[in-house]
Formats: sequence, C-alpha cells, structure tokens
Amino acid sequence: MPTHRIQLKGPWDVQRLDQNEPPVRVFMPAAWGEVFGGSPGRAQFRRKFNQPTNLEAHERVWIVFDGVGGEGLVRINGQELGTITAESTTAEFEITQQLALHNELLVDLTVVAESGPGTDLGLWGAVVLEIRFEPLVP
Repeated sequence: MPTHRIQLKGPWDVQRLDQNEPPVRVFMPAAWGEVFGGSPGRAQFRRKFNQPTNLEAHERVWIVFDGVGGEGLVRINGQELGTITAESTTAEFEITQQLALHNELLVDLTVVAESGPGTDLGLWGAVVLEIRFEPLVP
C-alpha cells in the first residue's frame, strides 16, 4: 500500500526569537533567506493542523521535513519529538501517539551561518504528514 502525503504548506506563523519582531505568516517551503534575509539567528515556526481522518490501526503518521538546515527542536502539542542537527538535511518523527483532533507543530530552529541565494537553511523543503502502512504482525 502506498504512502499518503499531506503537505503542510501553510500558513505558518514564523517569529524571530532573537529579535523583537512580530510573527509573520509564510507558506512552506521557505528558505531562511526568503523569510529573514541573510542574517543568522533563532526562530520559531508554528503550524496548526487537524488530525488526518479515517486512520486505520495499521497506519502510522509521521512528520517529515524534506529539506531543513540549521539546528533545532521539534515539538507537537507541547511534547518534544526530537532534534534537528546542523548536519541534517532531512528529518522525520513518528507522531501517531501524540496526535489529537487539533494539533500544533512547533519547530525552534537556529541558523548560525549567513545565508544567501541557493543556501539550504531554514525549512527550505516541503514539510509533510506521511501516513505509512505497517503490516499487521500475526
């Protein structure tokens, strides 16, 4: 059975945590330089979404970052899922057990390098929910 993907394009609320700036609304993917210019720093990316419907017992839900640059912490509904390392360009976390009817995904991301055109920093790739089939074990 194929994997079903739901893109979390947006809107996302994004706020610099190292500067006194109000949040801005963006649609993903959005590289760091597109949102904040080239200056490094720390920001929080926030996206609300509803639980996928008609999930079956053998299906698992994952949050997948197809392109990410920087270091960060990923949380859903206040629960820590894991970290993104500076060496990573992708990340994924299973969220099946943490899902609620209404969900809030938070990504606190720190970029320490200057970014320019073509620099893969921030959430520069798609962010998706993947519903994966897991065969039932007899």
